[in-house]
Amino acid sequence: MTCRAVAWGLACLVAWSLSPPARADDAEKAAETFQSLFGADVKRVRETSDARDDVDLAKRLLEAARKASDRPSFLALLCERAYELATAHATGYPTAAEAMELLAAHVPDKAAACAERLLEVRQRQFDSSRGDERKAAGEALLAQLLPRIAAKEEAGAVVEAAAVARRAQTIARAIDSACRAEIEARVDALTLRLRLARQVADLKVLLEKNPKDLAAREGLIRLLVIDLDNPAGAAKFLEGAEDKALLKYVPAAAKPMGDAPKLACLELGEWYARLLDTAAPHAKPAMYARAQAYLERFLGLHAAQDLDRTRAMVALAKIQDAVVARTAPGPTPARQSPLPAKITPGEGWSDLLALVDPARDAVLGDWSLKDGALAMTGPGGTRLAVPVALEGDYQFQAQFAQMAGDNEVAFLLPAGDRATALLIGKEVRRRSGLFWAENGDTMVSPAPLSVREVHLLDVTVRSADDKADIDVRLDGQPYFHWQGRLSSLTVWDAYQLPDGRRVGLGAWGGEVVFKSARVRMLSGHARPLRPAGANGP
Repeated sequence: MTCRAVAWGLACLVAWSLSPPARADDAEKAAETFQSLFGADVKRVRETSDARDDVDLAKRLLEAARKASDRPSFLALLCERAYELATAHATGYPTAAEAMELLAAHVPDKAAACAERLLEVRQRQFDSSRGDERKAAGEALLAQLLPRIAAKEEAGAVVEAAAVARRAQTIARAIDSACRAEIEARVDALTLRLRLARQVADLKVLLEKNPKDLAAREGLIRLLVIDLDNPAGAAKFLEGAEDKALLKYVPAAAKPMGDAPKLACLELGEWYARLLDTAAPHAKPAMYARAQAYLERFLGLHAAQDLDRTRAMVALAKIQDAVVARTAPGPTPARQSPLPAKITPGEGWSDLLALVDPARDAVLGDWSLKDGALAMTGPGGTRLAVPVALEGDYQFQAQFAQMAGDNEVAFLLPAGDRATALLIGKEVRRRSGLFWAENGDTMVSPAPLSVREVHLLDVTVRSADDKADIDVRLDGQPYFHWQGRLSSLTVWDAYQLPDGRRVGLGAWGGEVVFKSARVRMLSGHARPLRPAGANGP
C-alpha cells in the first residue's frame, strides 16, 4: 500500500470520528450508496501518483453533495470525502473549503469540526499562494480567524484569544488587509487585558504573603476601580486600607447605581470625575461614563434650584465638554478609492461618502458635507440614500456619532431583493436591531449608544434563496446576529428610500455625524448611480 493510500485511510478514520450521532441504518445506507457510486473511482485515484485526479474526483463528490441536501448522512459522507481528496493538492483547496461550508450549513452538529477544517485549509491556501491570490487567500483566512477571537473572548479564554489575534495580526500586516487597523486595536486591547490580569494576580500574591502591605492593598483597589471598572471586586479588599476616599466611595460604587441615594450620587459623580486626572487613557471612558451617570441621576432626583444643583450641573458640563473634546469627529482620514463603474468581490473597501451629494441624495432633513464627514439634522425619519445599488452579499462599515437627540441612528440596508432598517439605539437608546423582520421588530438590549461618542458599526449581509443572515458588530465587538426568511424583511414607511437597493443613512431626529461609510462586496457587484465627484446639478 502506498504512503498516500495509508494517509487517505487515516483521514477517513478521522472523518468518521467527527461524525454526529445518526441512525445506524442511515449511516450504513449512505456508506453503501457511496461505495456503489464512487468506490471504484476512489480506489483508482488512491493508486495514482498524480494528486490532481484526487481533486477532480473531489469536485464531482461536491456536486453530488449539493444535490443531496435532503439526505444529511449521505451529504456528510460526500463532503468529508471531498475534503480529504481535495486537500491532496493545492489546486483543491477551494473545493475543500466549499465542502466544509456546505457540510456546516446542512449538518449543524458538524459545524465546529467544519470550522476547524476550514481554518486549516484556509491557512494552507494562504501559505501556498502568491501575489493577488495570496491577498485574497489572506482575507479569507482572516474571515475565519476573527470570529474565533470573539468566541474565545466571550468564553473568557483571553490568553487563547490574544494568540489568535496575534496570528491574525501577522496575516493582516503581510497582505495590508483592510481590517488591519481593527485587528491591531484588538491585539492592543487583549494585550492590555492580559497585562492588567497579571498585575491583579501579582498584587493578590503580595497580599497573601503580607496582608498588612498597604501599598499592595490600595494599589489593587485602585486597579480594580479605575483600570478594570470593577468597584464590587475592589470592595472585597477594603479591610486594612487607610485611604479615606477609597473607604468612603468604593462601598457605595459597588452597589447598583439605581439604589444610590441622592446625595451619594452627587459625591460619587464628583469622585469619579476626580479619578479622571490620574486614569490611564484606556480607563477614561469608563470613568467618564460613571461620573456622567451619577451626576445625571442626581439632577433627576434633585429638582430644587440650589447650590447642590448648580454644583452638579457645573461638574456635568465639564464632563460633557471633556467627552466632546475626546470623541467628536475630527477631519476624516484619507479616503478609500471611490467606487469604479462596477465593483466586484476582491476589490477591497470602497468609499461611499465620496459619492454623496446632499442636495440630490437627501430624502428628508438637512444634510451637509464638511471636512469629509456627512452631518444631518432633522425630524423623525430623516434619511439620505447613498447613490449606489448593491446586488449580492457585502460588508458595510460606518463611523458615526450622535451629537444631539435621544433616539435611534438608522442604517438602511439592501438584502437580496429586499431591504431592512438597522436601528441603533431605538426607544431612547434602549434597544437595537432590525425594524422590521418576521412579524415585528427583532431587537436586542442594551443599546450602548452614547451622545457625542464615535461608534464603529460593521455589518455583514448575506442572502441566498429565501434566507438572510445579518451580522452586526459595534465598536469591534459582536453585537447582533439575525437569521431568517428574506421575504420577512421590510422597511418601516418612515425610512423608505426611492430605491431599495441603495444603502441609506438617517436618524429619528436630532443631530448625527457620519464620519465615514464604506462597502466591500463579498459576492455579486455594486454599481454607482453616478460617478464619484459628479455632484453638480
